[in-house]
Amino acid sequence: MAEKTLAAQLEKIASGHYILKGQLNFKSVPGLWGRNKVSLFSDESDTLDIDLSQLERSDSSGLALLVEWYREAGQDGKSITFFNLPAQMYEMARISGLNEILPLSVREEPVNETSVE
Repeated sequence: MAEKTLAAQLEKIASGHYILKGQLNFKSVPGLWGRNKVSLFSDESDTLDIDLSQLERSDSSGLALLVEWYREAGQDGKSITFFNLPAQMYEMARISGLNEILPLSVREEPVNETSVE
């Protein structure tokens, strides 16, 4: 039986605004990088916002991809911010100290609206 590989996609929402979908792993990251490097860094905006709210899962290669995008953006004179980072991915960044370097915003969990009287 063939192993199912869930690819990751970077979808452009508007100039400078993207959403990352799917799974980031050792199989999907190289293809994602290759398919999107030119279009992402040739965007006319000097500010790139990457929304990770639809990212299903990531291993350490996904975090390495964010580091590479951050590095590439800096070389191109662009700023980049990663929004709605899944908690598991943020924890990997925290443990490695990358949360102090990368511009990360953690996904906010819904607030339970129960009243306390």
